[in-house]
Amino acid sequence: MLLEQITSAGIVGCGGAGFPTAAKYNTKAEYFIINAAECEPLLKTDHYVMNHYADECIQAIAAVGKLLEAEHIVIATKEHYTKEINALETAIQAQNAPISIFKMNNFYPAGDEQIMVFEVTGRTVPPGGIPIEVGCVISNISTMLNIYQAQHGKNVTHKLLTITGAVKEPKILEVPIGTSFDDCLALAGGATIDDFMFINGGPMMGKTGTQEDFSQQVVTKTTSGIIIMEKRDFIYELLEKEIPQMINKARSSCIQCRLCTELCPRYQIGHPIHPHRVMRHLTITEVPEDIDDDPIWKEALLCCECGICEAIACPMNLLPRQVNKYVKQRLAEKGIRYQKNDQPLTPSLMREYQQVPPVKILLKDGLKQYADLKVENLQKYETPRVSIPLKMHIGAPCEPIIQIGDQVKAGDLIGRKPEKALGADIHASIDGTVTAVAASITIERRDN
Repeated sequence: MLLEQITSAGIVGCGGAGFPTAAKYNTKAEYFIINAAECEPLLKTDHYVMNHYADECIQAIAAVGKLLEAEHIVIATKEHYTKEINALETAIQAQNAPISIFKMNNFYPAGDEQIMVFEVTGRTVPPGGIPIEVGCVISNISTMLNIYQAQHGKNVTHKLLTITGAVKEPKILEVPIGTSFDDCLALAGGATIDDFMFINGGPMMGKTGTQEDFSQQVVTKTTSGIIIMEKRDFIYELLEKEIPQMINKARSSCIQCRLCTELCPRYQIGHPIHPHRVMRHLTITEVPEDIDDDPIWKEALLCCECGICEAIACPMNLLPRQVNKYVKQRLAEKGIRYQKNDQPLTPSLMREYQQVPPVKILLKDGLKQYADLKVENLQKYETPRVSIPLKMHIGAPCEPIIQIGDQVKAGDLIGRKPEKALGADIHASIDGTVTAVAASITIERRDN
Protein backbone atom coordinates (compact mmCIF):
# COMPACT_ATOMS: atom_id res chain seq x y z
CA MET A 1 0.00 0.00 0.00
CA LEU A 2 2.70 2.52 1.02
CA LEU A 3 4.88 1.67 -1.98
CA GLU A 4 1.89 2.21 -4.26
CA GLN A 5 1.20 5.59 -2.65
CA ILE A 6 4.83 6.64 -3.15
CA THR A 7 4.75 5.51 -6.77
CA SER A 8 1.43 7.22 -7.50
CA ALA A 9 2.60 10.51 -5.95
CA GLY A 10 5.70 10.67 -8.15
CA ILE A 11 8.13 10.97 -5.25
CA VAL A 12 11.86 11.23 -5.89
CA GLY A 13 14.70 12.00 -3.52
CA CYS A 14 14.72 15.63 -2.41
CA GLY A 15 18.35 15.64 -1.34
CA GLY A 16 20.32 14.82 -4.48
CA ALA A 17 19.87 13.86 -8.11
CA GLY A 18 16.32 12.63 -7.54
CA PHE A 19 16.42 8.84 -7.51
CA PRO A 20 12.85 7.50 -7.75
CA THR A 21 11.89 6.65 -4.18
CA ALA A 22 9.63 3.70 -4.95
CA ALA A 23 12.51 1.94 -6.74
CA LYS A 24 14.80 2.53 -3.77
CA TYR A 25 12.28 1.07 -1.32
CA ASN A 26 11.60 -2.11 -3.30
CA THR A 27 13.96 -4.05 -1.03
CA LYS A 28 14.64 -5.00 2.59
CA ALA A 29 17.33 -3.36 4.70
CA GLU A 30 19.02 -3.70 8.07
CA TYR A 31 19.41 0.07 8.43
CA PHE A 32 17.01 2.79 7.32
CA ILE A 33 18.96 6.04 7.64
CA ILE A 34 17.40 9.48 7.29
CA ASN A 35 19.76 12.13 5.96
CA ALA A 36 19.04 15.21 8.06
CA ALA A 37 22.54 16.67 7.86
CA GLU A 38 21.88 19.43 5.32
CA CYS A 39 25.64 19.67 5.06
CA GLU A 40 25.80 22.24 2.25
CA PRO A 41 26.14 25.60 3.99
CA LEU A 42 23.58 28.36 3.25
CA LEU A 43 20.74 25.93 2.56
CA LYS A 44 18.09 25.83 5.30
CA THR A 45 15.20 23.88 3.76
CA ASP A 46 15.74 20.70 5.77
CA HIS A 47 16.11 22.78 8.94
CA TYR A 48 12.67 24.23 8.27
CA VAL A 49 11.18 20.78 7.66
CA MET A 50 12.61 19.39 10.90
CA ASN A 51 11.44 22.37 12.93
CA HIS A 52 7.93 22.63 11.49
CA TYR A 53 7.04 19.14 10.23
CA ALA A 54 8.73 16.84 12.75
CA ASP A 55 5.52 14.95 13.61
CA GLU A 56 4.72 14.31 9.95
CA CYS A 57 8.27 13.19 9.17
CA ILE A 58 8.45 10.80 12.13
CA GLN A 59 5.18 9.18 11.10
CA ALA A 60 6.48 8.65 7.55
CA ILE A 61 9.89 7.44 8.74
CA ALA A 62 8.33 4.80 10.96
CA ALA A 63 6.10 3.63 8.13
CA VAL A 64 8.99 3.29 5.67
CA GLY A 65 11.13 1.56 8.29
CA LYS A 66 8.35 -1.01 8.71
CA LEU A 67 8.09 -1.40 4.92
CA LEU A 68 11.83 -2.10 4.69
CA GLU A 69 11.71 -4.37 7.76
CA ALA A 70 14.64 -2.37 9.08
CA GLU A 71 16.19 -3.46 12.38
CA HIS A 72 17.58 0.04 12.91
CA ILE A 73 15.83 3.29 11.96
CA VAL A 74 18.22 6.20 12.41
CA ILE A 75 18.00 9.92 11.78
CA ALA A 76 21.53 11.18 11.11
CA THR A 77 21.96 14.88 11.77
CA LYS A 78 24.58 17.24 13.17
CA GLU A 79 24.97 17.51 16.91
CA HIS A 80 24.83 21.31 16.86
CA TYR A 81 21.33 21.31 15.30
CA THR A 82 19.90 21.44 18.83
CA LYS A 83 16.57 23.04 17.94
CA GLU A 84 15.93 20.52 15.19
CA ILE A 85 16.99 17.57 17.38
CA ASN A 86 14.61 18.71 20.13
CA ALA A 87 11.74 18.87 17.66
CA LEU A 88 12.49 15.38 16.33
CA GLU A 89 12.96 13.84 19.79
CA THR A 90 9.67 15.33 20.96
CA ALA A 91 7.87 13.80 17.97
CA ILE A 92 9.59 10.44 18.47
CA GLN A 93 8.53 10.31 22.11
CA ALA A 94 4.97 11.43 21.36
CA GLN A 95 4.56 8.65 18.79
CA ASN A 96 6.63 6.08 20.69
CA ALA A 97 8.42 5.52 17.38
CA PRO A 98 11.30 3.00 17.13
CA ILE A 99 13.67 5.69 15.82
CA SER A 100 17.02 6.88 17.16
CA ILE A 101 19.03 9.99 16.38
CA PHE A 102 22.70 9.77 15.45
CA LYS A 103 24.57 13.03 16.10
CA MET A 104 27.46 13.75 13.75
CA ASN A 105 30.28 16.27 13.91
CA ASN A 106 29.93 19.43 11.85
CA PHE A 107 31.88 18.61 8.70
CA TYR A 108 31.42 18.57 4.95
CA PRO A 109 30.23 16.36 3.24
CA ALA A 110 28.43 14.69 6.15
CA GLY A 111 25.38 14.39 3.90
CA ASP A 112 27.11 12.26 1.26
CA GLU A 113 25.26 8.96 1.55
CA GLN A 114 28.37 6.80 1.60
CA ILE A 115 30.03 9.00 4.21
CA MET A 116 26.85 8.86 6.27
CA VAL A 117 26.75 5.06 6.08
CA PHE A 118 30.34 4.96 7.35
CA GLU A 119 29.55 7.38 10.18
CA VAL A 120 26.42 5.54 11.35
CA THR A 121 27.44 1.92 10.82
CA GLY A 122 31.23 1.86 10.39
CA ARG A 123 30.71 0.07 7.08
CA THR A 124 32.26 1.12 3.78
CA VAL A 125 30.02 0.92 0.75
CA PRO A 126 32.00 -0.92 -1.95
CA PRO A 127 33.62 1.34 -4.58
CA GLY A 128 31.12 1.85 -7.35
CA GLY A 129 28.42 0.40 -5.12
CA ILE A 130 25.31 1.65 -3.32
CA PRO A 131 24.31 1.60 0.38
CA ILE A 132 22.00 -1.42 0.10
CA GLU A 133 25.09 -3.55 -0.57
CA VAL A 134 25.96 -3.08 3.11
CA GLY A 135 22.37 -3.35 4.28
CA CYS A 136 21.44 0.35 4.25
CA VAL A 137 18.81 2.52 2.60
CA ILE A 138 19.13 6.31 2.89
CA SER A 139 16.51 9.00 2.27
CA ASN A 140 16.44 12.75 2.82
CA ILE A 141 14.29 14.21 5.60
CA SER A 142 12.33 16.35 3.12
CA THR A 143 11.49 13.22 1.14
CA MET A 144 9.79 11.98 4.30
CA LEU A 145 7.47 14.97 4.25
CA ASN A 146 6.47 14.12 0.69
CA ILE A 147 5.79 10.53 1.78
CA TYR A 148 3.58 11.73 4.63
CA GLN A 149 1.63 13.83 2.15
CA ALA A 150 1.36 10.85 -0.22
CA GLN A 151 -0.10 8.82 2.66
CA HIS A 152 -2.84 11.44 2.77
CA GLY A 153 -3.55 11.44 -0.95
CA LYS A 154 -1.37 14.36 -2.09
CA ASN A 155 0.89 14.05 -5.12
CA VAL A 156 4.17 15.98 -5.48
CA THR A 157 3.12 19.37 -6.83
CA HIS A 158 5.05 21.90 -4.74
CA LYS A 159 8.62 22.35 -3.58
CA LEU A 160 10.23 23.83 -0.48
CA LEU A 161 13.52 25.58 -1.25
CA THR A 162 15.96 28.15 0.10
CA ILE A 163 16.68 31.39 -1.72
CA THR A 164 19.62 33.28 -0.25
CA GLY A 165 22.88 35.08 -0.96
CA ALA A 166 22.80 38.53 -2.55
CA VAL A 167 19.04 38.98 -2.16
CA LYS A 168 17.11 41.51 -0.11
CA GLU A 169 15.04 38.99 1.83
CA PRO A 170 16.53 35.50 2.18
CA LYS A 171 13.76 33.02 2.93
CA ILE A 172 12.23 29.59 2.50
CA LEU A 173 9.80 29.39 -0.42
CA GLU A 174 6.97 26.95 -1.06
CA VAL A 175 6.11 27.20 -4.75
CA PRO A 176 4.53 25.03 -7.45
CA ILE A 177 6.92 22.85 -9.44
CA GLY A 178 7.62 24.67 -12.68
CA THR A 179 7.76 28.14 -11.09
CA SER A 180 10.36 30.35 -12.77
CA PHE A 181 13.53 31.38 -10.96
CA ASP A 182 12.59 34.97 -11.85
CA ASP A 183 9.47 34.65 -9.71
CA CYS A 184 11.49 33.15 -6.87
CA LEU A 185 13.96 36.02 -6.97
CA ALA A 186 11.12 38.55 -6.92
CA LEU A 187 9.68 36.83 -3.83
CA ALA A 188 13.06 37.40 -2.13
CA GLY A 189 12.86 41.12 -2.88
CA GLY A 190 15.20 40.93 -5.86
CA ALA A 191 18.97 40.86 -6.04
CA THR A 192 21.12 43.35 -4.15
CA ILE A 193 23.62 43.50 -7.03
CA ASP A 194 23.10 44.40 -10.67
CA ASP A 195 25.33 41.79 -12.28
CA PHE A 196 25.17 38.35 -10.66
CA MET A 197 25.81 34.66 -11.04
CA PHE A 198 23.67 31.97 -9.44
CA ILE A 199 23.91 28.46 -8.09
CA ASN A 200 21.04 26.04 -8.56
CA GLY A 201 21.43 23.96 -5.42
CA GLY A 202 24.10 24.14 -2.73
CA PRO A 203 27.33 26.14 -2.97
CA MET A 204 29.46 23.03 -3.52
CA MET A 205 27.42 20.57 -5.54
CA GLY A 206 24.92 22.91 -7.17
CA LYS A 207 25.02 23.89 -10.83
CA THR A 208 26.51 27.30 -11.60
CA GLY A 209 24.98 29.68 -14.13
CA THR A 210 25.17 33.26 -15.36
CA GLN A 211 22.55 35.98 -15.15
CA GLU A 212 21.79 35.44 -18.84
CA ASP A 213 20.76 31.84 -18.08
CA PHE A 214 18.76 32.64 -14.97
CA SER A 215 15.41 33.37 -16.60
CA GLN A 216 15.44 29.97 -18.32
CA GLN A 217 15.49 28.08 -15.00
CA VAL A 218 12.45 26.64 -13.24
CA VAL A 219 11.87 24.90 -9.93
CA THR A 220 11.89 21.10 -10.21
CA LYS A 221 11.37 18.24 -7.75
CA THR A 222 15.07 18.33 -6.90
CA THR A 223 15.61 22.10 -6.55
CA SER A 224 16.99 22.54 -3.04
CA GLY A 225 18.07 26.16 -3.24
CA ILE A 226 18.86 29.23 -5.30
CA ILE A 227 21.96 31.22 -4.33
CA ILE A 228 22.57 34.66 -5.87
CA MET A 229 26.19 35.76 -5.81
CA GLU A 230 28.80 38.11 -7.18
CA LYS A 231 30.87 37.11 -10.18
CA ARG A 232 34.15 35.53 -9.14
CA ASP A 233 36.90 33.88 -11.17
CA PHE A 234 36.67 30.61 -9.25
CA ILE A 235 32.91 30.29 -9.85
CA TYR A 236 33.20 31.41 -13.47
CA GLU A 237 35.70 28.60 -14.10
CA LEU A 238 33.04 26.09 -13.11
CA LEU A 239 30.94 26.96 -16.15
CA GLU A 240 30.91 24.24 -18.80
CA LYS A 241 32.30 26.50 -21.52
CA GLU A 242 35.48 26.96 -19.48
CA ILE A 243 36.32 23.24 -19.39
CA PRO A 244 38.96 23.27 -22.21
CA GLN A 245 40.91 26.06 -20.51
CA MET A 246 40.59 24.27 -17.18
CA ILE A 247 42.01 21.07 -18.66
CA ASN A 248 44.99 22.89 -20.16
CA LYS A 249 45.69 24.63 -16.86
CA ALA A 250 45.57 21.30 -15.03
CA ARG A 251 48.08 19.78 -17.46
CA SER A 252 50.60 22.54 -16.94
CA SER A 253 50.26 23.43 -13.26
CA CYS A 254 49.59 20.35 -11.13
CA ILE A 255 52.49 19.89 -8.68
CA GLN A 256 51.42 16.39 -7.51
CA CYS A 257 51.18 17.42 -3.87
CA ARG A 258 48.50 14.76 -3.14
CA LEU A 259 46.34 17.10 -1.06
CA CYS A 260 43.36 16.51 -3.34
CA THR A 261 43.69 12.81 -2.57
CA GLU A 262 44.37 13.11 1.15
CA LEU A 263 41.27 15.27 1.71
CA CYS A 264 39.01 13.27 -0.62
CA PRO A 265 36.12 11.90 1.53
CA ARG A 266 35.82 8.73 -0.55
CA TYR A 267 39.57 8.07 -0.32
CA GLN A 268 39.31 8.57 3.44
CA ILE A 269 36.76 5.75 3.81
CA GLY A 270 39.01 3.40 1.84
CA HIS A 271 38.00 3.81 -1.80
CA PRO A 272 40.80 3.46 -4.38
CA ILE A 273 40.43 6.98 -5.74
CA HIS A 274 43.48 9.23 -6.14
CA PRO A 275 42.60 12.54 -7.85
CA HIS A 276 46.25 13.54 -8.10
CA ARG A 277 46.92 10.48 -10.26
CA VAL A 278 44.06 11.38 -12.58
CA MET A 279 45.50 14.89 -12.84
CA ARG A 280 48.92 13.44 -13.68
CA HIS A 281 47.39 11.27 -16.38
CA LEU A 282 46.27 14.43 -18.17
CA THR A 283 49.87 15.27 -18.97
CA ILE A 284 50.12 12.22 -21.25
CA THR A 285 46.68 12.63 -22.81
CA GLU A 286 46.24 15.10 -25.65
CA VAL A 287 42.74 14.32 -26.92
CA PRO A 288 39.51 13.01 -25.32
CA GLU A 289 39.72 9.83 -27.40
CA ASP A 290 42.79 8.82 -25.37
CA ILE A 291 40.68 8.60 -22.21
CA ASP A 292 39.98 4.88 -22.30
CA ASP A 293 39.66 1.69 -20.26
CA ASP A 294 42.60 2.49 -18.02
CA PRO A 295 42.64 1.76 -14.24
CA ILE A 296 43.66 5.30 -13.33
CA TRP A 297 41.05 6.93 -15.55
CA LYS A 298 38.40 4.66 -14.04
CA GLU A 299 39.25 5.93 -10.57
CA ALA A 300 37.45 9.13 -11.58
CA LEU A 301 34.21 7.14 -11.65
CA LEU A 302 34.41 6.93 -7.85
CA CYS A 303 34.34 10.73 -7.43
CA CYS A 304 31.28 11.95 -5.49
CA GLU A 305 31.87 15.49 -6.85
CA CYS A 306 31.82 17.08 -3.40
CA GLY A 307 34.37 19.72 -4.46
CA ILE A 308 36.68 19.68 -1.42
CA CYS A 309 39.64 19.17 -3.77
CA GLU A 310 38.83 22.47 -5.47
CA ALA A 311 37.62 24.66 -2.62
CA ILE A 312 40.04 23.50 0.07
CA ALA A 313 42.81 21.19 -1.07
CA CYS A 314 44.54 22.43 -4.22
CA PRO A 315 47.25 25.08 -3.63
CA MET A 316 47.44 25.78 -7.38
CA ASN A 317 43.77 26.76 -7.78
CA LEU A 318 43.13 23.80 -10.07
CA LEU A 319 39.83 21.95 -10.38
CA PRO A 320 40.30 18.21 -9.82
CA ARG A 321 36.57 17.67 -9.45
CA GLN A 322 35.93 19.18 -12.87
CA VAL A 323 38.66 16.97 -14.31
CA ASN A 324 37.00 13.92 -12.77
CA LYS A 325 33.63 14.98 -14.19
CA TYR A 326 35.20 15.45 -17.61
CA VAL A 327 36.82 12.01 -17.47
CA LYS A 328 33.57 10.42 -16.29
CA GLN A 329 31.74 11.90 -19.26
CA ARG A 330 34.33 10.60 -21.70
CA LEU A 331 34.20 7.12 -20.16
CA ALA A 332 30.40 7.14 -20.23
CA GLU A 333 30.47 7.94 -23.94
CA LYS A 334 32.48 4.75 -24.45
CA GLY A 335 30.29 2.69 -22.15
CA ILE A 336 33.13 2.12 -19.69
CA ARG A 337 32.08 1.48 -16.10
CA TYR A 338 33.89 0.84 -12.85
CA GLN A 339 34.45 -2.86 -12.29
CA LYS A 340 33.95 -3.93 -8.70
CA ASN A 341 36.44 -6.25 -7.05
CA ASP A 342 37.06 -7.80 -3.66
CA GLN A 343 40.16 -5.84 -2.72
CA PRO A 344 40.33 -4.94 1.00
CA LEU A 345 39.30 -1.41 1.91
CA THR A 346 41.29 0.44 4.55
CA PRO A 347 39.95 3.78 5.84
CA SER A 348 42.48 6.53 6.38
CA LEU A 349 43.82 6.78 9.93
CA MET A 350 43.86 10.56 9.53
CA ARG A 351 40.21 10.85 8.53
CA GLU A 352 38.85 12.36 11.74
CA TYR A 353 41.65 14.95 11.79
CA GLN A 354 41.08 16.01 8.18
CA GLN A 355 37.36 16.73 8.29
CA VAL A 356 36.49 20.07 6.71
CA PRO A 357 34.21 22.55 8.54
CA PRO A 358 31.42 23.69 6.16
CA VAL A 359 32.18 27.39 6.60
CA LYS A 360 35.68 26.83 5.20
CA ILE A 361 34.34 25.80 1.81
CA LEU A 362 32.64 29.19 1.43
CA LEU A 363 35.88 31.18 1.44
CA LYS A 364 37.09 30.50 -2.08
CA ASP A 365 33.78 31.23 -3.80
CA GLY A 366 33.16 34.42 -1.82
CA LEU A 367 30.05 33.15 -0.03
CA LYS A 368 31.24 33.36 3.58
CA GLN A 369 29.57 36.76 3.91
CA TYR A 370 26.20 35.01 3.66
CA ALA A 371 26.93 32.24 6.19
CA ASP A 372 25.16 33.96 9.08
CA LEU A 373 22.06 35.13 7.23
CA LYS A 374 18.82 34.22 8.99
CA VAL A 375 16.71 32.09 6.66
CA GLU A 376 13.72 31.09 8.76
CA ASN A 377 10.59 32.67 7.29
CA LEU A 378 8.39 30.77 4.85
CA GLN A 379 6.55 32.38 1.98
CA LYS A 380 4.00 30.43 -0.01
CA TYR A 381 3.29 31.53 -3.56
CA GLU A 382 0.94 30.35 -6.30
CA THR A 383 2.29 31.41 -9.68
CA PRO A 384 -0.05 32.06 -12.64
CA ARG A 385 2.13 30.01 -14.98
CA VAL A 386 4.36 26.94 -14.69
CA SER A 387 6.65 25.11 -17.07
CA ILE A 388 7.13 21.56 -15.82
CA PRO A 389 10.03 19.60 -17.38
CA LEU A 390 9.27 16.07 -18.51
CA LYS A 391 12.74 15.12 -17.24
CA MET A 392 13.76 16.54 -13.90
CA HIS A 393 15.39 13.63 -12.07
CA ILE A 394 17.26 10.36 -12.57
CA GLY A 395 15.58 8.02 -15.03
CA ALA A 396 13.74 8.22 -18.33
CA PRO A 397 11.76 11.34 -19.30
CA CYS A 398 8.04 11.12 -18.75
CA GLU A 399 5.65 10.80 -21.66
CA PRO A 400 2.94 13.47 -21.76
CA ILE A 401 -0.62 12.21 -21.44
CA ILE A 402 -2.31 15.57 -22.02
CA GLN A 403 -2.65 17.91 -25.01
CA ILE A 404 -2.68 21.64 -25.63
CA GLY A 405 -6.02 23.04 -24.56
CA ASP A 406 -6.71 20.46 -21.85
CA GLN A 407 -7.97 21.73 -18.51
CA VAL A 408 -6.11 20.31 -15.51
CA LYS A 409 -6.18 20.64 -11.75
CA ALA A 410 -3.24 20.62 -9.36
CA GLY A 411 -2.36 16.99 -8.66
CA ASP A 412 -3.63 15.63 -11.98
CA LEU A 413 -1.30 13.20 -13.75
CA ILE A 414 0.18 14.93 -16.82
CA GLY A 415 3.27 12.82 -17.55
CA ARG A 416 3.77 9.10 -17.08
CA LYS A 417 7.10 7.31 -16.86
CA PRO A 418 7.62 4.76 -19.64
CA GLU A 419 6.57 1.24 -18.71
CA LYS A 420 9.36 -0.79 -17.04
CA ALA A 421 11.67 2.26 -17.11
CA LEU A 422 13.25 3.89 -14.07
CA GLY A 423 11.52 7.17 -13.39
CA ALA A 424 8.62 8.89 -11.64
CA ASP A 425 5.30 10.31 -12.84
CA ILE A 426 4.73 14.06 -12.86
CA HIS A 427 1.61 15.99 -11.97
CA ALA A 428 0.11 19.40 -12.64
CA SER A 429 1.15 21.86 -9.96
CA ILE A 430 -1.58 24.45 -10.57
CA ASP A 431 -5.14 24.54 -11.92
CA GLY A 432 -5.20 25.80 -15.48
CA THR A 433 -5.01 25.27 -19.21
CA VAL A 434 -2.24 23.37 -20.95
CA THR A 435 -0.71 25.82 -23.42
CA ALA A 436 2.42 23.96 -24.56
CA VAL A 437 3.67 20.36 -24.66
CA ALA A 438 7.31 19.83 -25.62
CA ALA A 439 10.32 19.12 -23.39
CA SER A 440 8.22 20.84 -20.73
CA ILE A 441 4.49 21.11 -20.15
CA THR A 442 3.28 24.67 -19.73
CA ILE A 443 0.13 25.35 -17.73
CA GLU A 444 -1.45 28.78 -17.37
CA ARG A 445 -3.84 29.46 -14.55
CA ARG A 446 -7.38 30.02 -15.67
CA ASP A 447 -9.39 32.97 -14.38
CA ASN A 448 -12.04 32.07 -11.85
